[in-house]
Amino acid sequence: MKCGLKIIYIFFFCLSLPELYCQDAPQAGEQEAWYLISETELRDIERYKEKSEAERRNWLLQVQELKRDSVNSNALLAQAREQNRKLEQSFNEYEAGQLTLVSSKNGEIEGLKQQLADKALETEKWKGKATARLIIIIAAIAVVVLLLAIKIYLWIKGGAAASLIKYFLGR
Repeated sequence: MKCGLKIIYIFFFCLSLPELYCQDAPQAGEQEAWYLISETELRDIERYKEKSEAERRNWLLQVQELKRDSVNSNALLAQAREQNRKLEQSFNEYEAGQLTLVSSKNGEIEGLKQQLADKALETEKWKGKATARLIIIIAAIAVVVLLLAIKIYLWIKGGAAASLIKYFLGR
């Protein structure tokens, strides 16, 4: 049985020889350079290939991670823009409210200034009236004093003064 198996192997080997020579033989017009490489160099090439594949997978993972980060960043940017828009709108509303408030307060201030000016005019008017009344009272007192002085003068001139002086001096 071993012999029959060897015959089959030899038969298949003989059949495959022409095919092997035909595949590797260069065509008539082409001449290929044949190089011999050692097993160590072959292992180095395989290690380099494995390392390159690992780096390529690492780069692909980094690309996927960057794409995820980009999607997340875009979502965060959209949220920030929306929040910024809302804050800007809120600030504009607040600013409009403050302008309205300041305008109304300025109106109140102008009203109070007008009231103060009216009070000042009224005070000046009352001061004028008070001054006129004071002048009238002083004039009336002066008239009364003048009348009294005239009566006293006439009384003194009429002799009453002489009798008073004598009475006080004892003569």
